[in-house]
Amino acid sequence: MTENTPYQQLTRTFQRLSRFSHLAAIAGWDMFAMMPPGGSVARGEALAELGVLQHQILTDKKVGQWLQEARQQDLNDVEQANLREMQRQYDQAALLPESLVEAKSLAGSRCEHAWRSQRPANDWTGFADNLREVVRLSRQEAQIRADARGGSRYDALLDIFEPDMTSARLDSLFADLKSWLPSLLSQAVEKQAKQTLIAPLGPFPIAEQRELGLQAMRILGFTAGASTSAPTRSAAAYPRMCASPPATTKTTCSALCSA
Repeated sequence: MTENTPYQQLTRTFQRLSRFSHLAAIAGWDMFAMMPPGGSVARGEALAELGVLQHQILTDKKVGQWLQEARQQDLNDVEQANLREMQRQYDQAALLPESLVEAKSLAGSRCEHAWRSQRPANDWTGFADNLREVVRLSRQEAQIRADARGGSRYDALLDIFEPDMTSARLDSLFADLKSWLPSLLSQAVEKQAKQTLIAPLGPFPIAEQRELGLQAMRILGFTAGASTSAPTRSAAAYPRMCASPPATTKTTCSALCSA
Protein backbone atom coordinates (compact mmCIF):
# COMPACT_ATOMS: atom_id res chain seq x y z
CA MET A 1 0.00 0.00 0.00
CA THR A 2 1.48 3.33 -1.07
CA GLU A 3 1.59 6.29 1.27
CA ASN A 4 -0.79 8.34 -0.90
CA THR A 5 -3.85 6.11 -0.69
CA PRO A 6 -6.98 7.60 0.87
CA TYR A 7 -6.54 5.41 3.95
CA GLN A 8 -2.96 6.61 4.45
CA GLN A 9 -4.08 10.21 4.05
CA LEU A 10 -6.66 9.60 6.75
CA THR A 11 -4.09 7.94 8.99
CA ARG A 12 -1.82 10.96 8.80
CA THR A 13 -4.70 13.35 9.43
CA PHE A 14 -5.97 11.49 12.48
CA GLN A 15 -2.44 11.10 13.79
CA ARG A 16 -2.12 14.87 13.60
CA LEU A 17 -5.41 15.26 15.47
CA SER A 18 -4.16 12.82 18.12
CA ARG A 19 -1.07 14.95 18.66
CA PHE A 20 -3.20 18.05 19.11
CA SER A 21 -5.33 16.12 21.62
CA HIS A 22 -2.13 15.17 23.44
CA LEU A 23 -1.17 18.83 23.66
CA ALA A 24 -4.66 19.83 24.83
CA ALA A 25 -4.60 17.15 27.55
CA ILE A 26 -1.29 18.43 28.93
CA ALA A 27 -2.45 22.07 28.81
CA GLY A 28 -5.70 21.11 30.50
CA TRP A 29 -3.96 19.17 33.26
CA ASP A 30 -1.63 22.09 33.89
CA MET A 31 -4.55 24.51 34.03
CA PHE A 32 -6.38 22.39 36.61
CA ALA A 33 -3.41 21.38 38.74
CA MET A 34 -0.53 23.84 38.44
CA MET A 35 -1.32 27.08 36.62
CA PRO A 36 -1.92 30.24 38.70
CA PRO A 37 -5.56 31.40 38.56
CA GLY A 38 -4.61 34.58 36.72
CA GLY A 39 -3.75 32.60 33.61
CA SER A 40 -7.11 30.86 33.27
CA VAL A 41 -8.62 33.25 30.72
CA ALA A 42 -5.66 33.09 28.34
CA ARG A 43 -5.38 29.31 28.72
CA GLY A 44 -9.09 28.85 28.17
CA GLU A 45 -8.91 30.92 24.99
CA ALA A 46 -5.88 28.96 23.79
CA LEU A 47 -7.62 25.63 24.36
CA ALA A 48 -10.72 26.90 22.58
CA GLU A 49 -8.60 27.98 19.62
CA LEU A 50 -6.97 24.56 19.55
CA GLY A 51 -10.39 22.91 19.63
CA VAL A 52 -11.50 25.02 16.67
CA LEU A 53 -8.37 24.05 14.75
CA GLN A 54 -9.03 20.36 15.40
CA HIS A 55 -12.62 20.80 14.28
CA GLN A 56 -11.50 22.48 11.06
CA ILE A 57 -9.06 19.68 10.28
CA LEU A 58 -11.55 16.92 11.05
CA THR A 59 -14.43 18.42 9.06
CA ASP A 60 -12.37 19.35 6.01
CA LYS A 61 -14.10 18.23 2.80
CA LYS A 62 -10.98 16.27 1.86
CA VAL A 63 -11.49 14.05 4.90
CA GLY A 64 -15.03 13.23 3.78
CA GLN A 65 -13.75 12.42 0.29
CA TRP A 66 -10.96 10.19 1.62
CA LEU A 67 -13.46 8.33 3.79
CA GLN A 68 -15.60 7.54 0.76
CA GLU A 69 -12.63 6.46 -1.34
CA ALA A 70 -11.06 4.38 1.45
CA ARG A 71 -14.17 2.19 1.61
CA GLN A 72 -13.27 0.96 -1.87
CA GLN A 73 -9.78 -0.14 -0.78
CA ASP A 74 -8.76 -3.66 0.17
CA LEU A 75 -8.29 -3.07 3.91
CA ASN A 76 -7.57 -5.65 6.60
CA ASP A 77 -9.77 -6.05 9.67
CA VAL A 78 -7.82 -3.56 11.79
CA GLU A 79 -7.85 -0.94 9.05
CA GLN A 80 -11.57 -1.43 8.50
CA ALA A 81 -12.18 -0.93 12.23
CA ASN A 82 -10.05 2.23 12.12
CA LEU A 83 -12.02 3.48 9.14
CA ARG A 84 -15.33 2.95 10.92
CA GLU A 85 -14.12 4.98 13.90
CA MET A 86 -12.74 7.71 11.62
CA GLN A 87 -16.10 7.90 9.87
CA ARG A 88 -17.90 8.11 13.19
CA GLN A 89 -15.70 10.95 14.45
CA TYR A 90 -16.09 12.80 11.17
CA ASP A 91 -19.88 12.44 11.20
CA GLN A 92 -20.11 13.59 14.82
CA ALA A 93 -17.94 16.65 14.24
CA ALA A 94 -19.51 17.65 10.92
CA LEU A 95 -22.86 18.24 12.63
CA LEU A 96 -21.58 21.13 14.75
CA PRO A 97 -20.79 24.67 13.59
CA GLU A 98 -17.35 25.99 14.44
CA SER A 99 -18.85 28.80 16.50
CA LEU A 100 -20.58 26.33 18.84
CA VAL A 101 -17.38 24.32 19.32
CA GLU A 102 -15.56 27.48 20.40
CA ALA A 103 -18.40 28.75 22.59
CA LYS A 104 -18.70 25.45 24.46
CA SER A 105 -14.99 25.33 25.19
CA LEU A 106 -14.89 28.91 26.47
CA ALA A 107 -18.00 28.51 28.61
CA GLY A 108 -16.68 25.30 30.12
CA SER A 109 -13.35 26.90 31.03
CA ARG A 110 -15.03 29.93 32.61
CA CYS A 111 -17.43 27.79 34.59
CA GLU A 112 -14.74 25.42 35.87
CA HIS A 113 -12.41 28.23 36.90
CA ALA A 114 -15.10 30.13 38.80
CA TRP A 115 -16.30 26.91 40.43
CA ARG A 116 -12.96 26.48 42.19
CA SER A 117 -13.65 29.49 44.41
CA GLN A 118 -17.44 29.14 44.43
CA ARG A 119 -17.41 25.59 45.76
CA PRO A 120 -15.50 26.24 49.02
CA ALA A 121 -17.56 29.44 49.47
CA ASN A 122 -20.78 27.46 48.95
CA ASP A 123 -21.74 30.01 46.29
CA TRP A 124 -24.21 27.89 44.38
CA THR A 125 -26.03 30.94 43.04
CA GLY A 126 -22.88 32.20 41.35
CA PHE A 127 -22.13 28.71 40.09
CA ALA A 128 -25.63 28.42 38.62
CA ASP A 129 -25.07 31.56 36.56
CA ASN A 130 -22.00 30.04 34.91
CA LEU A 131 -23.49 26.57 34.60
CA ARG A 132 -26.60 27.97 32.93
CA GLU A 133 -24.57 28.96 29.85
CA VAL A 134 -22.89 25.55 29.70
CA VAL A 135 -26.28 23.84 29.83
CA ARG A 136 -27.72 26.19 27.21
CA LEU A 137 -24.94 25.38 24.76
CA SER A 138 -25.18 21.67 25.51
CA ARG A 139 -28.90 21.75 24.76
CA GLN A 140 -28.17 23.56 21.52
CA GLU A 141 -25.71 20.83 20.56
CA ALA A 142 -28.17 18.12 21.60
CA GLN A 143 -30.90 19.61 19.41
CA ILE A 144 -28.60 19.75 16.40
CA ARG A 145 -27.61 16.12 16.87
CA ALA A 146 -31.19 14.97 17.54
CA ASP A 147 -32.45 16.70 14.40
CA ALA A 148 -29.77 14.93 12.36
CA ARG A 149 -30.16 11.40 13.74
CA GLY A 150 -33.72 11.37 15.05
CA GLY A 151 -34.75 10.49 18.57
CA SER A 152 -34.42 12.47 21.76
CA ARG A 153 -31.79 15.05 22.63
CA TYR A 154 -30.61 12.85 25.49
CA ASP A 155 -30.07 9.90 23.15
CA ALA A 156 -28.20 12.16 20.74
CA LEU A 157 -25.70 13.12 23.45
CA LEU A 158 -25.56 9.61 24.87
CA ASP A 159 -24.44 8.31 21.48
CA ILE A 160 -21.28 10.43 21.71
CA PHE A 161 -20.02 8.60 24.78
CA GLU A 162 -21.69 5.20 24.31
CA PRO A 163 -22.15 4.52 20.59
CA ASP A 164 -25.56 3.09 19.63
CA MET A 165 -26.81 3.24 23.23
CA THR A 166 -30.31 4.63 23.82
CA SER A 167 -32.33 5.56 26.88
CA ALA A 168 -34.67 2.65 26.11
CA ARG A 169 -31.77 0.19 26.24
CA LEU A 170 -30.52 1.80 29.44
CA ASP A 171 -33.96 1.38 31.02
CA SER A 172 -33.80 -2.32 30.18
CA LEU A 173 -30.27 -2.71 31.54
CA PHE A 174 -31.04 -0.92 34.78
CA ALA A 175 -34.27 -2.84 35.21
CA ASP A 176 -32.22 -6.04 35.14
CA LEU A 177 -29.75 -4.61 37.67
CA LYS A 178 -32.61 -3.56 39.91
CA SER A 179 -33.88 -7.14 40.00
CA TRP A 180 -30.76 -8.53 41.72
CA LEU A 181 -28.36 -5.77 42.74
CA PRO A 182 -30.17 -4.56 45.92
CA SER A 183 -30.04 -8.03 47.46
CA LEU A 184 -26.35 -8.33 46.59
CA LEU A 185 -25.64 -4.97 48.20
CA SER A 186 -27.47 -6.06 51.33
CA GLN A 187 -25.31 -9.16 51.52
CA ALA A 188 -22.15 -7.08 51.09
CA VAL A 189 -23.19 -4.60 53.79
CA GLU A 190 -24.02 -7.44 56.16
CA LYS A 191 -20.62 -9.04 55.56
CA GLN A 192 -18.75 -5.76 55.99
CA ALA A 193 -20.45 -5.16 59.33
CA LYS A 194 -18.76 -8.29 60.68
CA GLN A 195 -15.25 -7.17 59.66
CA THR A 196 -12.91 -4.73 61.37
CA LEU A 197 -12.33 -1.56 59.39
CA ILE A 198 -8.75 -0.47 58.73
CA ALA A 199 -8.50 3.25 59.36
CA PRO A 200 -6.42 5.34 56.89
CA LEU A 201 -3.01 6.40 58.22
CA GLY A 202 -2.70 9.63 56.23
CA PRO A 203 -1.69 12.26 55.49
CA PHE A 204 0.98 10.53 53.46
CA PRO A 205 4.42 12.03 52.68
CA ILE A 206 4.87 13.36 49.15
CA ALA A 207 7.90 11.13 48.53
CA GLU A 208 5.92 8.00 49.41
CA GLN A 209 3.01 9.03 47.19
CA ARG A 210 5.43 9.59 44.33
CA GLU A 211 7.12 6.23 44.81
CA LEU A 212 3.77 4.44 44.87
CA GLY A 213 2.80 6.09 41.59
CA LEU A 214 6.13 5.21 40.00
CA GLN A 215 5.84 1.59 41.14
CA ALA A 216 2.41 1.33 39.53
CA MET A 217 3.76 2.80 36.30
CA ARG A 218 6.69 0.38 36.26
CA ILE A 219 4.25 -2.51 36.63
CA LEU A 220 2.32 -1.14 33.65
CA GLY A 221 5.54 -1.00 31.63
CA PHE A 222 6.17 2.74 31.44
CA THR A 223 9.77 3.88 31.57
CA ALA A 224 11.16 6.62 33.79
CA GLY A 225 11.63 8.95 30.83
CA ALA A 226 7.92 8.92 30.00
CA SER A 227 6.66 10.38 33.26
CA THR A 228 6.87 13.38 35.51
CA SER A 229 5.48 14.33 38.91
CA ALA A 230 4.51 17.64 40.43
CA PRO A 231 2.75 18.86 43.56
CA THR A 232 -0.69 20.32 42.93
CA ARG A 233 -1.72 23.73 44.21
CA SER A 234 -4.05 22.08 46.71
CA ALA A 235 -6.57 19.28 47.05
CA ALA A 236 -9.14 21.66 45.51
CA ALA A 237 -7.46 21.12 42.15
CA TYR A 238 -9.31 17.80 41.98
CA PRO A 239 -12.38 18.39 44.16
CA ARG A 240 -14.63 16.27 41.98
CA MET A 241 -12.44 13.22 42.48
CA CYS A 242 -11.83 13.08 46.23
CA ALA A 243 -11.04 15.11 49.31
CA SER A 244 -7.31 14.42 49.40
CA PRO A 245 -4.94 15.50 52.18
CA PRO A 246 -3.64 19.06 51.63
CA ALA A 247 -0.24 17.86 50.45
CA THR A 248 -0.61 15.74 47.33
CA THR A 249 1.44 14.86 44.30
CA LYS A 250 0.34 13.75 40.87
CA THR A 251 2.57 11.46 38.85
CA THR A 252 1.67 11.88 35.22
CA CYS A 253 2.64 9.57 32.39
CA SER A 254 2.92 11.57 29.21
CA ALA A 255 2.42 8.42 27.16
CA LEU A 256 -1.13 8.14 28.46
CA CYS A 257 -2.03 11.52 27.01
CA SER A 258 -1.29 10.30 23.50
CA ALA A 259 -3.10 6.99 23.83
